[in-house]
This record gives sequence, structure tokens and C-alpha cells, in this order.
Amino acid sequence: MSPTIAPLPTLLPMQVSQPGTELQAAVVLATFVLSTLLGLFIARKAYQGYRRNDSGPMLFLAIGIVLLTAVPALLSVGLSTFTGLPGSLVVAATNVAELGGLVAIAYSLYGRF
Repeated sequence: MSPTIAPLPTLLPMQVSQPGTELQAAVVLATFVLSTLLGLFIARKAYQGYRRNDSGPMLFLAIGIVLLTAVPALLSVGLSTFTGLPGSLVVAATNVAELGGLVAIAYSLYGRF
């Protein structure tokens, strides 16, 4: 009779596997949430500037900030947690969102309106 080997537990995103890393995970989560909220706050101010002054560049700035801060954060958590995509595809998706944000910000600075 062959011995049975217990399967390794699967880890969810932000789950720690070594003792003593709970503080590190908490710091990562806190900075993750704070940077996302700060990005959304700044994007909201830019959107208010767009609405107040009917300024196209402010709209693209708001879109760029959301794509640069909030969307990659939501993609990385959402895709890692709710799909079986490999990590490289999750990173690629977040990089595409960040690139789109940078393009929108560059357009808000240098585009013609």
C-alpha cells in the first residue's frame, strides 16, 4: 500500500504562509488601500475641476489618475482572487491599465483641445 501525501494548501492573495509575516501583510494592505483612496480623491478633485471649468485636460487627468491608481489595484486583487489566471497575466493587465493612465495624463498635458 502506497503512502498518501497530503496536498499543499492553496494560498489566497494577501494570505501569509510563514509566521511573523502578518505585520508585513498588514502594512502592504494598508498602503494598498491608502494609495487607492488617495488616487480616487485626487481624481475626484480633477473631475470637479473639469465640471466647474468645462476643461477637457482636467477630464483626461482624472481618467489617467483613476487608471494609474485604482484600476490596477482592483485588477490585481480581483483577478488574483476570483480567476485562475497566472500571475504573469495579472501583472500584464495591471501594467496595461497603468500605461493607459500615463497616456491619458500625457494627453491632458500635451494634447490639443
